[in-house]
Amino acid sequence: MATYDAPTTLSPSRVESFLSCPLAFRFSSLDGLYDPPTLATVKGTMVHRALELFYAPSDLPRSTERMHACVNEMLVEYRNEPDVKYLQLDDSAYDELGSECNQLASAVFEMEDPESIEPIGLELNVQAEIGSVTLRGIIDRLERNAAGKLVITDYKTGRAPGPAFEKKALGGLNLYSLMCHRTFGEIADEIRLMYVKSGQTITARPNEQSLKFAENRVTAVHQAVARACETNDFVAKKSALCKFCAFQKWCPVFGGDPERALTEAPTRPSTGQ
Repeated sequence: MATYDAPTTLSPSRVESFLSCPLAFRFSSLDGLYDPPTLATVKGTMVHRALELFYAPSDLPRSTERMHACVNEMLVEYRNEPDVKYLQLDDSAYDELGSECNQLASAVFEMEDPESIEPIGLELNVQAEIGSVTLRGIIDRLERNAAGKLVITDYKTGRAPGPAFEKKALGGLNLYSLMCHRTFGEIADEIRLMYVKSGQTITARPNEQSLKFAENRVTAVHQAVARACETNDFVAKKSALCKFCAFQKWCPVFGGDPERALTEAPTRPSTGQ
């Protein structure tokens, strides 16, 4: 049975992936199996791009007209993106997708005053050395509030979690707050999850204790990943997420054989470029 070299880098999403299901982590992060895009994931990417354009420096006011213009610019940009082409949307379906993106992106007008936002980074790459692993990721929006303190904002286009799951939902942002602390030498004043579909914002205030917890969490996950790589023991965890998993066919929970995935799984389609 093959073993794996332990990865030297992790991202917040990969940390969450391993905790959710080590076998799915193996398929995606180590085997590099193709995880086909869905309408929901593509829509999320497109909304993020529209908001990046909207909050970018400009002499124009952050008005509804500007939002429409940014969404239209994004739609032109994405029409021939590989993930969009994979969905095989005709013009009518793409127009409908664009309308949904505009509605989701425009929700920010009800959630905050866009003119008050002062970004210092949009889709910002950050990283930090945490013990023997490099933690890296992309922050949707990093800004300073009226008091001049850092605020980390992450957009979400899916369903907002219930109150019992809010703390878990903030797990990734706590890792971003750790990276920002290492990068900027200051603790972020606030982390924010903006669920534009429902107009709900979940916030928390990082502190020394939460940063230490985040550091210990990354270290523990990396150690668990290294052990799994050494033994090729990636446990499959059954959960509500299984119905969205592209690798269910090779999961032992559903009667599949993980070792057949490498030869049977589809490869990423050629873009023809």
